[in-house]
Amino acid sequence: MIAIVTGSKSFIGSAVITALCDRGVEVVPLRHSFEEEPSLLPASADIWIHFAWAGQGPKGRVDKDIQSYNMEMSMAALRKASELSVRRFVFAGSQAEYGPGRKGTSRREDSPLRPVSEYGRAKSAFAGLAREWVRSFNEDGGELSFLHLRIFSVYGGGDREDSLVSSALRSFSEGRDMELSDCSQLWNYMYIRDAAEAISHLSMLPFGALPEYEAVNVASGDTRSLRSYIEELKAITGSSSELCFGTRSQNAEGACDLDPDISRLRSLGFTERYSFSEGIREMLSEITYR
Repeated sequence: MIAIVTGSKSFIGSAVITALCDRGVEVVPLRHSFEEEPSLLPASADIWIHFAWAGQGPKGRVDKDIQSYNMEMSMAALRKASELSVRRFVFAGSQAEYGPGRKGTSRREDSPLRPVSEYGRAKSAFAGLAREWVRSFNEDGGELSFLHLRIFSVYGGGDREDSLVSSALRSFSEGRDMELSDCSQLWNYMYIRDAAEAISHLSMLPFGALPEYEAVNVASGDTRSLRSYIEELKAITGSSSELCFGTRSQNAEGACDLDPDISRLRSLGFTERYSFSEGIREMLSEITYR
């Protein structure tokens, strides 16, 4: 089996490549767009997993031009996949597509989408365009399935230094106090190795085993307040840092409650291995702070 992975150097993309290789898959890694590395493309492939997406930091998530470019690049990748006789195109979507939620209401794959950031809007819009394009392509005799993964918060070694978990661990290791929002919203963290295994597992399921044109939430079974996660982080490190809740503004998506329904992921045969504390301890064993 041959898999093309765009965004191969991204945090999740690089971990998925490792998981695929462990499963005996031949991987063709492309750092950015295939258009920048056309000579690396094989004559054909079985799977195309698309992580390439610029502007994922705080500034990029609200930049409409960057997000419009991402959509154009992603549609070009989808069309190229069809030319290479790819059977399954896997799109790395995001929990940001759901937008603000409310406590007591889980995010099912068929829940209404109300994204508030340009990032979330673009991810959702591309997924809709891609589904329609694939439907039309298949009606004309093509054989391409589209798998839309809505990935929730993933943490681990190799993540951006400004991510909440990474910045918290750095602050705790240096004994610095940490300014935070009130962190009262529900949150869901998944360790990078579990996320990579989930994505590779779903990508390699037999053709026809996945719901046609549907999304799958990729998240853990551990949903609780973000404050609880941060307090556990501090306890694991034994830091004397003070947690200053309510002293920092929210991110581009605002105070969203992330309460994913993962029944579809479970029904497709995946269960995570790592608890949050186990993932953090693995992460700490891999990181040296200077």
